[in-house]
Amino acid sequence: MFRIIVSSCFVLLLITGSVIAQDNLSSDTFPIVKARTLSKDKITVPEDFSAAYNILLISFGRDMQEPVDAWDAALTSLRESSDQVQVYNTPLIPNPGAIVRGFINSGFRSIYKDEALRDRIVILFVKEKEVFPALAIDDDVKAAPLVLVVAQDGTITGRVQGLADAANVAAVLAFVTP
Repeated sequence: MFRIIVSSCFVLLLITGSVIAQDNLSSDTFPIVKARTLSKDKITVPEDFSAAYNILLISFGRDMQEPVDAWDAALTSLRESSDQVQVYNTPLIPNPGAIVRGFINSGFRSIYKDEALRDRIVILFVKEKEVFPALAIDDDVKAAPLVLVVAQDGTITGRVQGLADAANVAAVLAFVTP
């Protein structure tokens, strides 16, 4: 019985601690970032968004790609059933310079061979001192995947931190369900 109570409290803590209203962000708009998909198509985030809801699966290091892939898998049916939702795998990396960017892009291309998936992977090489504070990203946030729901106009409408468990997936779905 004690285990059930402790487990329930832990789940409740995860739910309440991982879902953050847009009010806690430093900015309510996603900063403009020029990038390329892994298919080498140019994209300006968020200006080139065509869906009403754009879910950004943000990772901060190589060790987060597997959890982000789990998020992508958990949101597959939503992505495939609605033209109002687009899901992007968006590693957020402080800009290391052109040469290193090329190596990072090549590394990602060697992992992700599927062309349709490559169209949805957008590596965001950013000025850390500008973009991270605008998105309220600090060392605590960088410890787990971050999911942002961004409207077509760039407004951040939802934020969920953590793994793709049932509670976190439900929280993301609540942000995109009218």
